[in-house]
Parts: sequence; structure tokens; C-alpha cells
Amino acid sequence: MTLSRLATFCLATCVALPAYADLSLTGRSTVVAMNMQGAGQEKVWLSGTQIRRDLIDRGKAYSNLFDLKSKQVTVIDHSMRTATVYASSALKGEANAAVDEKKLKLQTKPTGRTHTIQKWECAEHSLEVSMPAEVGAEKLTFQMEGTVWLARNTAEQKEVNAVLKQMQDPEFFMGIPALSKSAPVQARAVSEVIRRLAPLGMLCSVDAKLRYEGDGRVATLSKKLASRLSLTYDEYSTAPAPAGTFEIPEGYRVIKP
Repeated sequence: MTLSRLATFCLATCVALPAYADLSLTGRSTVVAMNMQGAGQEKVWLSGTQIRRDLIDRGKAYSNLFDLKSKQVTVIDHSMRTATVYASSALKGEANAAVDEKKLKLQTKPTGRTHTIQKWECAEHSLEVSMPAEVGAEKLTFQMEGTVWLARNTAEQKEVNAVLKQMQDPEFFMGIPALSKSAPVQARAVSEVIRRLAPLGMLCSVDAKLRYEGDGRVATLSKKLASRLSLTYDEYSTAPAPAGTFEIPEGYRVIKP
């Protein structure tokens, strides 16, 4: 299972700005999967119903473009100069697993700890997630436990409507191809977690362990190989996104699977 892709789903999709103004966030992520650790910098832009995430993965630069209104995901490989465009509905249907997001249980509880990011006051909450699923003939429970820091009642959060409105769509799914194909249960679960956390506040950071519970092969492997996600934003800006931020760079080859 490719949990190294999970940082994508912890974008600041809980945010947007008034009248389609822009927001950018800068931070860092650390992902532990299959007993291997990867760390990198994160840059996210939001404008209206569009989100762009830039990252460096093992020395290569990638951009993920999410258009929540048209329900498309574009994966840009800057080293190969390619842009692969996917329909979100197709990615959601990739799951070789029986998953029902309505059965996902999510609990958050304030711990009393706080810190600030510029004008945001971020409050720590415990995070507990569980969701039943079937992979092949194996019945298991996906679990996610840790902490999430949220900034409530910010000027930005109060004036968000574009992203939050799209997240209320029953067909909402925010994922990337690699994870949707290799780890569909995680992809569906984390997308639902994003949807439910969105109205609660601006995402400042998250640190969580991920695992399966059950008696089968997948659950047994999950217990042996630690998986953990840490994502932290250090600063934000409301400056307009640069021209072309949400467009495929000129000269890149467009691929539509």
C-alpha cells in the first residue's frame, strides 16, 4: 500500500477566500510508509474551486491540480514535461475494495494546546477515525489516530464558500491516481475525513498513524509496517496566485487515460 502519497489528501482543502480571492500555504511533510521515511516541502494555492499542490518527491518536482467544480485531477510531472488528466469519478471507482464512507466514524476533541500562524490561532484536537471495508475477501477496519490542529473563526474560514460547497456534493472525492489504485481504502477514507473536517476550521497541521485492524493478511502486514503522516503549514499568504498557477505549462504533453 502506497501511504507515501497520503500527504496529498491533507491539503488545506478546509479553506478558501472571499469572492474567489487567493490563498497560499507553505509548509513541510514527513511520511513513514513500509518502514521507510520521506520528507519534503509543500506549497499549496487555492483560488475559487481550484487547488494546486507542488511537491518534491525523491528529487523530482510534481504538481497536482484539483478542479473541484469540473471534478478533474491533473498530475504534472515537470521532469517528464507531461500532464495526465483524470476524472475524479473514475479514480473513485478504481477501488478494488468494498468501501462505504457513510460508515466512517470521526471524533475530534480539543486538548487545550494552541499555537499561532500569523493571525491564526491553531488549536490541537485529538483525531480518531475508523471505517469498515473489504479488500478482496478480507474484512478489516481502517483506522487513523493522532492529532490535528485547526484555526477556527478566521476571516478566511468565515468567507469560504466555494470549496465547502463543492465538498457537500454526494459525489465529492479528492484523490490522486497512485493512491486511488494502490490503496483505495485509504484514499476513500482520507477524502471523507477532509470533507468532514473542512467546516471545522483552517488546517494548520496533522500528525497521525494509519493502520488496518483485522485477522487477514493486509491487517497483519499493516501491524508490522508502521505508517505515519505528518503535515505542517508554517505560513500563509493572501497575495494573488501567479498567472498560470492553475494551468498546464505550455509545451507539456497532455495525457488522458
